[in-house]
Amino acid sequence: MTTAPSRPTTGDAFGAMLHACWRDGDAQEILERDDGQTYHSRAAAYFAGPDTWPDVDRELLDRVHGAVLDIGCGAGRTLVELQARGHPVLGVDPSPGAVELCHQRGLPASRGTAAEPGELRDRFDTIVLTGNGLGFLESRDQAPRVLQALADVAAPEASLLGTSFDPARLSSAAEHRYRERNLTAGRLPGQWTIRVRHADLVTDWFDYVFLSAEDLEELTRGTPWRVHRIHHGDFHYLAHLVLR
Repeated sequence: MTTAPSRPTTGDAFGAMLHACWRDGDAQEILERDDGQTYHSRAAAYFAGPDTWPDVDRELLDRVHGAVLDIGCGAGRTLVELQARGHPVLGVDPSPGAVELCHQRGLPASRGTAAEPGELRDRFDTIVLTGNGLGFLESRDQAPRVLQALADVAAPEASLLGTSFDPARLSSAAEHRYRERNLTAGRLPGQWTIRVRHADLVTDWFDYVFLSAEDLEELTRGTPWRVHRIHHGDFHYLAHLVLR
């Protein structure tokens, strides 16, 4: 007689994955999408140096100025690099495990999200969203709230630097069906509903969006930010937004 597999427990799967990787040298990140697709990658990427990053994330490092707020800082790989360059930095992440791990690594971080970064004492000259971090804009409905929240913690003449890619570049049949489903539902083409799994833990489902440059232009209309420049890389792009 076989035993049915136990149902996963909802919790900080992302933080648990990062701690497992820090302890053991590597771990698997598993993303589950609401259409049943799963995506596997090595969690070691959250600790890797810039030589392994997408070209646009390396470009981002050279465009930062002043004090920096890193939204979705994870294990702190961007914080490490910017701190070494002499920038005052703070990371924000919704995962308590990620924040704890940053503290273990001597990196300043606090709990928060793109839409609710927390009660921050300082204002920041640059806000960064690396590793496809523009995904934290989530949706048409959520993006204005996120962009307003980030403007509220930005210094005058601040920059927002974020990376993404055009979801149309994912050409498999499953990706085409998902984009078509999104369009039929009135969602952005690259709006994914996903969760992170690690061992017997899963996060809650959440929305994350991959944006074409045209999608990003749409989302910034009527917000405190405007798109100043798009730098196209090999696959991804880097968007440079400035306060209006």
